[in-house]
Amino acid sequence: MPQPAPVRSSGSRNLMVVGQRGTVIRFTADDWPRVRFGDAPAPLVEVVLGVAELTRQPNGLGRSRWAVRARRVFPASARPLLDLISTAGPWPIFLDPAVPDLDDALGVVAATPRARLRSELARTWRGGGRPPAWVRQLVDGDREAVRTLVRALRDCYLACIAPYWPEIVTSFRADVAERMTVAAQDGLGGVFGTLHRDLAWRDGALERTCNSVGKPGEFWLDGNGLQILPSPLWTGPPLFTVCPPESGGSAVIYAARRAAEHDALPQPEALAALIGRTRALVLGALRSPSSTAELAARVGISAPSASEHAAVLRDADLIETIRNGRGVRHSLTPLGRSLLNGH
Repeated sequence: MPQPAPVRSSGSRNLMVVGQRGTVIRFTADDWPRVRFGDAPAPLVEVVLGVAELTRQPNGLGRSRWAVRARRVFPASARPLLDLISTAGPWPIFLDPAVPDLDDALGVVAATPRARLRSELARTWRGGGRPPAWVRQLVDGDREAVRTLVRALRDCYLACIAPYWPEIVTSFRADVAERMTVAAQDGLGGVFGTLHRDLAWRDGALERTCNSVGKPGEFWLDGNGLQILPSPLWTGPPLFTVCPPESGGSAVIYAARRAAEHDALPQPEALAALIGRTRALVLGALRSPSSTAELAARVGISAPSASEHAAVLRDADLIETIRNGRGVRHSLTPLGRSLLNGH
């Protein structure tokens, strides 16, 4: 795939570095205090990486169980994402801000300036011809096209990501905990060497090495630091995003060591047929107890809707609700957990 020539990043430049060419990320003294692990997985990062995973091997051979299931439930309203995202990349940075709240992340996407829409889509379009009408409208900042994109991201999350979100969170936290143990012993330079076989820390720079010809792409963080993000869904090579803090910040994204695809994952299609898709998502989201507001954010619905679904599940003895100060805390009952696990 074509790669950008070596450039010095600036606050106005946004780059997604994907593919097989070598890359060097340069740090300054101002970057080190701002190097940190992500606090939580970012919903839209997992959506975009999940769509990229789904473009691998269309016949499904060799793909994760998550990808096989997600392909079956992929909603028609999310198909516009296939025009913008491919495994080879790069894809537009504005699609997946590294923001841990779904609604906040979608708000960032919806507020993308027209100039950025135009520049990133022009740089990353790989369709091999004239873009579809909706993409041409998106380039011009058309609000209906932006709404189409936001709806596609949200619906993809609800159908393909939300049923597995508790497992994604567990995998993310387990991976970060392992890396932090390494950091305590060997420092951040030691951590970078454990993320992927193609990553190495050399002479104050993070390098992605691979079998390529020519000079590698070279980028500077310019004092904005770097977020370290494991992805439980991504199985490809490590990725870099180089962008200013208001766009989610620069990050290195790598495949989490413990993928969220084991046999204990819920069977969302069967459960949804039994109790309804949204209610199945609500039940799955309560693998980790949460307040009504947290539950709404996890599933991507309004708080009143989350409260209504919780009431129905509580009446069926699938969840219990305990008052916690001014709020409430919802959690699974043994019957709810047994149903969720397919027993």
